[in-house]
Amino acid sequence: MTSKAFCPGHITGFFSIPIERKKAMNKVGSKGAGFSIALGATAEAEVEGNGWDITVNGEKNSFLVVEKTLFNLAPGGRVDLTIDIPFSQGFGMSGACALAAGTAVLGELGEESDKALKAAHESEIFCRTGLGDVIGQYNGGFETRVKGGLPPHGEIRIEDRDDDVVIGIIGSPLSTPDILNDPIMSAWIKAIGDDMMEEFMPDDGFDRFLDLSLQFAEETKFLKDEMQPILNKCSEYGKGSMAMIGNSIFFFGDTEKLEETMIEELGEDNVYITNIDPKGARLIS
Repeated sequence: MTSKAFCPGHITGFFSIPIERKKAMNKVGSKGAGFSIALGATAEAEVEGNGWDITVNGEKNSFLVVEKTLFNLAPGGRVDLTIDIPFSQGFGMSGACALAAGTAVLGELGEESDKALKAAHESEIFCRTGLGDVIGQYNGGFETRVKGGLPPHGEIRIEDRDDDVVIGIIGSPLSTPDILNDPIMSAWIKAIGDDMMEEFMPDDGFDRFLDLSLQFAEETKFLKDEMQPILNKCSEYGKGSMAMIGNSIFFFGDTEKLEETMIEELGEDNVYITNIDPKGARLIS
């Protein structure tokens, strides 16, 4: 018998890195704002024996963040993961794989899925592959992470949305752990991210989120010169920014025109049309 689960991907527009690392990991996480997407990770799990056998898109994979998640839930078994969108491009796929795998295992065991959230969040914090994706992915929709960490220590606000979004991959993957482990970069991101959160909280509308996401990308210098021409072209048809932390962009607006513009600039294989996933991580048939 196997159990199957899906976890949406996730795009962060702006965030603030917690500097303290001595707290319990369930109390640590980024503040910020972002949204889940209907492209993500699907996991099929079978619990048996000791040790975990993990595959991603049919290939065996030594996947630390997933392994750490699973070993917190059961001693062993098999998990087959299928991903819809690439790793290391700002789509929260490490967290999606961990949370989908954990949710599938708990479905197999007949246990509540909140255990998967805790295990995946703590594994991401430990591996520095993410600091807040999984809490957003667990809930779905458009979220504001007001206070870092898992509830009841953390605080998150959720808005149900299912808007279409066009995503374009511009260049090579970026290493999230390299950035999060750099103390100078972390301090810089925290300072700018705190400013964005302070500006955003009095007016937490979606349009304001998109404006501040672009401002965050510019002020942190994540936004590279080669991204600017396509951002300018896409801005004629909607609003968007760079996905954090990846060499990719996202836009909301005239979906047909945005798709056409991105394909012309980036090639069809690098463009995805999806929507905000309003449901979050879940068991599927």
